[in-house]
Amino acid sequence: MTAVAASAAVASTPGVDQILAAQLAAFLALLLAASAAHKWLRWEHTLGVVRDFGGVPRAAAPAVSVTVGLAEWLAAGLLFLPAYRVLGALLAASIVTAYLTLIVRALLSGRRDVDCGCSFGPGRHRLGAFEAGRNAVLAAMALFVAASAARGGPSVATSQVLGAAALLALYGALDQVMGLQPMRKGAVL
Repeated sequence: MTAVAASAAVASTPGVDQILAAQLAAFLALLLAASAAHKWLRWEHTLGVVRDFGGVPRAAAPAVSVTVGLAEWLAAGLLFLPAYRVLGALLAASIVTAYLTLIVRALLSGRRDVDCGCSFGPGRHRLGAFEAGRNAVLAAMALFVAASAARGGPSVATSQVLGAAALLALYGALDQVMGLQPMRKGAVL
């Protein structure tokens, strides 16, 4: 292989960070799509969360719920498209940062028992450092995806979608484990 051919092969091969970013984009897309679906499948619960946790007036709760759900669907779709991944990742970062802001607001005001609607399970659990940290990590992931996608990146492969589904299952399991009350007694915040 000549030096020109070798450098062309390296230039056309995505870097490890771009492959990781495509994997994280698939995970974030599935998470946001699941979150949007969860909102519509549990519509009455969603309206209550938007009112109680979000502080949205009763009359505006349906419009806000639909808007947030559509934003989640849009971000999920954009994250799968390399040409629009930066936009999708920035929208995803904005969404999870908004949730993080609401979680921190609730914690600082002593409202740890308010239902944030953050869990896919039927039960609810107290807010704590885990929920805040989780959303901070999700926002950092989305910003990493945006930064990496700005330099280009590969399409999401089928194997990455399967890996993202496995990550989503682990995410859901961790959420349920962290919701167990005995584990939460020593939670900070």
